[in-house]
Amino acid sequence: MPRLTIWMFAVGLVSCLGTSPDNDDDDDDNWGDESNGGGANGGGANGGGSADCNVEGVSPLYPEADGAEFYYRGHVQFVFDGIDEEATLSVTNGAGSAVNGTTSWAENTLSFAPSTPLANSTQYTATLNHCAGESTIGFMTGALGGAIEDGVDLTGKTYVVELDGARFVKPAGVGGLLMGLLEQNILLGVTDVTDTEIKMMGAISETDTIEQDRCEPSINFPEAADFTAAPFFSVGPEDTTLSAAGYDIVINNLIIAGDFASDGSYIGGAILSGLLDARDLVDALVGGGLLEDDDPNAVCDLIATFGVACGECPDGENYCLEIYVDQITAEIDDQTLVAQDECDPAACAYGCD
Repeated sequence: MPRLTIWMFAVGLVSCLGTSPDNDDDDDDNWGDESNGGGANGGGANGGGSADCNVEGVSPLYPEADGAEFYYRGHVQFVFDGIDEEATLSVTNGAGSAVNGTTSWAENTLSFAPSTPLANSTQYTATLNHCAGESTIGFMTGALGGAIEDGVDLTGKTYVVELDGARFVKPAGVGGLLMGLLEQNILLGVTDVTDTEIKMMGAISETDTIEQDRCEPSINFPEAADFTAAPFFSVGPEDTTLSAAGYDIVINNLIIAGDFASDGSYIGGAILSGLLDARDLVDALVGGGLLEDDDPNAVCDLIATFGVACGECPDGENYCLEIYVDQITAEIDDQTLVAQDECDPAACAYGCD
């Protein structure tokens, strides 16, 4: 399995101890069941409303401002200062027709999830009614979601998954620490595509470059993915391995999903999800002098200071943390990925030892 190097994930966690958890990104975002990107614009009402209203204000989360571009598979979201459980959120298209969907709360964020993806390159309006007033926001869906152009062949194309501009939603409060700690890129390549299926593989780049690290195995997604909703795809789940302070850490059930641009030049609206096992973090934390107790429960206790609880792992033990990253873009690159099950001594720059 490939190795994605993260420079001292554990240090990042401990460095935030003693500070208040940052819940700005703690939206229950996900693809399909949860949203890929956040909220709405500022039109929130402040004050007013009924005497027993505890809403001090409402802020936009996705889209971020009136008229901003919106990902067609995203969820409209408003962030409340306070909660009004009777609040309603609806979306209409340019003709004024209602969009079918459901609303849900995740802590202080109210989301509207369309029942089916919105049309791309189309105008919509979101209307929020709550005890302190009304908020509206107009937005235009982007070009993503349009059919792949005639003559565009995705086979053999390689994309560099860029996490610098992505949002680390989970683990809530600490997931964002990963943003600046990654030293390698995930590479995603198309090996075969038909009208109904797409076959992809992954790889890890060399440190501080986007070239495939031939010292590490490639990521094998053994099953062809359903491509009937093209240009949308979802590959995985597949286990892969990262390294923190020299210790191997497995990401279980890695899934990558997104949309190809109509000309195949990039992937947008992408998400990355998986499970991180606290048992894999123990050695890194103890070896770095950051924990004294050689016990995965101590890792979970550490994470709990951010209000995040360890959950169930594939083996049934409660030591896993859900990783969820959205708002990812992957730009095309001219290299062709090489499938390999282990280090290639003829191509490895620093030796297979």
